[in-house]
Amino acid sequence: MPSLDPNIIAVIDDWIAAYQAEDPEKVVDLYTDDAVVAVQGRSTVNGKDAIGDLIRRSFVRLDRKVTVKYDRAEVNGTWAYVYGRSWFTLAPKGGTEPYYLFGRFTLLLRQCEDGKWRIFMDMDQESGDVDPGDPHFGESA
Repeated sequence: MPSLDPNIIAVIDDWIAAYQAEDPEKVVDLYTDDAVVAVQGRSTVNGKDAIGDLIRRSFVRLDRKVTVKYDRAEVNGTWAYVYGRSWFTLAPKGGTEPYYLFGRFTLLLRQCEDGKWRIFMDMDQESGDVDPGDPHFGESA
């Protein structure tokens, strides 16, 4: 059974909590200055400032619900990775129909000089082995 390092899982749990609570500054603080985000249906975003802009714009437009299931979270020195499955419900503010993203994610984290683990690379993709109805689709965001 793969390991799930609790220090690394805590970073992702903090990201989810801040993302759902619409706390963009906390979300952005969880990324390295040179981070890369490559998510479904979007162009790659490079750097903490650009990631912050993306997050802040999404908070104005969308309500969200996120669920993840972790498959692996391991540390090797000052680097770590998390691999798992994710489900996003994104509901445009104003009452139009929500849309759903689900699939596999891989996050690469780096331990920074201040000792804090931060996300260096955030990638996700659709995946045929992730059930779109599990765990929360059909619920409102």
